[in-house]
Amino acid sequence: MEVFLERKHTQLNNDIPGYLLDEIEAYAQSKPLEESCGLICSNEESMFFLPCENLSKNKTGHFVINPLILIENNVNYIYHSHVSQSSKPSILDIKSSNALCISYLIYSLRDKDFYLYKCV
Repeated sequence: MEVFLERKHTQLNNDIPGYLLDEIEAYAQSKPLEESCGLICSNEESMFFLPCENLSKNKTGHFVINPLILIENNVNYIYHSHVSQSSKPSILDIKSSNALCISYLIYSLRDKDFYLYKCV
């Protein structure tokens, strides 16, 4: 199911706290020429952002996260940025999210907005 969520006040549709969105946005802007990526994880105390190295050979159009990092953490969402397109998920984003059963948070550097794709 695709859902475009506007960032209202300080958080995204009550799912992701505003302080994490600010951190993710700053991280994306620090890597304007590549898709940045990371995980939004949780522990007993809170949610946190875990930046990850993009291991893709084509960093401007794709991202790859080391699968061991996914296994080692309690992952709530996978995050990545889109460099020059909207935050709407690509067909590959949708297929990957659904295959992993993990929702994707996408940030568009071009449009400076977020899109939360909830896996089905």
